[in-house]
Amino acid sequence: MTEPHYRQGDVLFVKVDEIPRNAREKDDNVIVEGEATGHAHRLTGQAELMFTQNWGQGIDLFINAGPKTEIVHEEHNTVNLPEGLYHVVRQREYNPQTGVRPNFDFVMD
Repeated sequence: MTEPHYRQGDVLFVKVDEIPRNAREKDDNVIVEGEATGHAHRLTGQAELMFTQNWGQGIDLFINAGPKTEIVHEEHNTVNLPEGLYHVVRQREYNPQTGVRPNFDFVMD
């Protein structure tokens, strides 16, 4: 991976050249809410959290980071995200027991 990227726990922020035109602004600052603890990865500062709906494949999240953008979480160090555009990627783990293809689940935070 040659693009600049940043990680906080099971969430990866990958710098991209553009955000899809059909992306809409999310109405809160929660990037990912933890299933196990209820804690959340949240966006703070001068930034927009945006999403696209990919029917049948879920939601893709994007960040338009301005000055002083941070990602905060109760159990992880704060990530200072430099200005730019980012795609949010959640870590997955292989789980052959799910019976669902392709047998990958999101990592439980």
